[in-house]
Amino acid sequence: MRFNPVYRKELKISIRSIRTAIILLGYNGILALFGLFAFYVTFEYDSRYGGTVDYASILRIYAIITVAEFGLVLFTVPALTAASISGERERQTLEILLTTKLTPLQIILGKLASSISMMIFLAFSSLPILAIVFTIGGVTLRDFAEFMLLIVVTAVFIGSVGIFFSTLFKKTTSATVSTYGVLLVLGLGTLAVLWAIRLIIQIKMKKFSGDVMPYQTPDAGNWILILLINPAVTYFSMMEDQIGTGSRLTSFFGNFGTVSMEIQKYWFFISVFLQLGVSAFLLGISARLLNPLRNRFYRKKKSS
Repeated sequence: MRFNPVYRKELKISIRSIRTAIILLGYNGILALFGLFAFYVTFEYDSRYGGTVDYASILRIYAIITVAEFGLVLFTVPALTAASISGERERQTLEILLTTKLTPLQIILGKLASSISMMIFLAFSSLPILAIVFTIGGVTLRDFAEFMLLIVVTAVFIGSVGIFFSTLFKKTTSATVSTYGVLLVLGLGTLAVLWAIRLIIQIKMKKFSGDVMPYQTPDAGNWILILLINPAVTYFSMMEDQIGTGSRLTSFFGNFGTVSMEIQKYWFFISVFLQLGVSAFLLGISARLLNPLRNRFYRKKKSS
């Protein structure tokens, strides 16, 4: 197979390091201990002192482990990707990299793949631990596949944001702060926007209706669709589909308005495709910004 040279170089450096083996052992060791302890509490302690076994708690174990892995991706990938291009620039090796036969897009994709590969590797290595729920059922192989898809898409989505700012700014600190700022906007900012719209609509309804018309729940309309780029809501929709009834997702959307049942039913997949589209757009812009001939082209066009 022909690998991206940048990715192959970074992969060799990381895989051959003893640090990778220690991280893999520690990460899965902690998850395994947590899973075994939860199993003991569920089947030994509860049955001995309560007389019954709550099998639903196993599904809660699955939810807790997956949210821990999902949180690891959210808070680790920005730090890794924000230093990918700006770090090369600070070490004064970016110019050397640009003189190779690699195109700017190949460099961008190689840096992105090398930055998120460890997170994806850890997620896939934890599948045997997540598979403990197979002993009692409730979670299928399709659920595991959806979770892995979520991890990969989220890593690519957040990683593309980090790559973009790493290309845009010359300093790693500025790129890192900007990436975490965008992550905060995606997670909490979208909710804050909807709450603000809901409050404005509620004030207008109260102003025009007074005490004549009965109280109605404010509807943010299509503004609620901005939550499609919120990774946390994407995760929540996936978990509700796997181990929930969907009522909590409907109740959550009900705080801001109404969502058609078709969109709500396929919210996870719509969100995944939308985030991949945004990622492709950001990676394309990053490759354009990295192109050393871009400014020369504009100067030549302006002079002519």
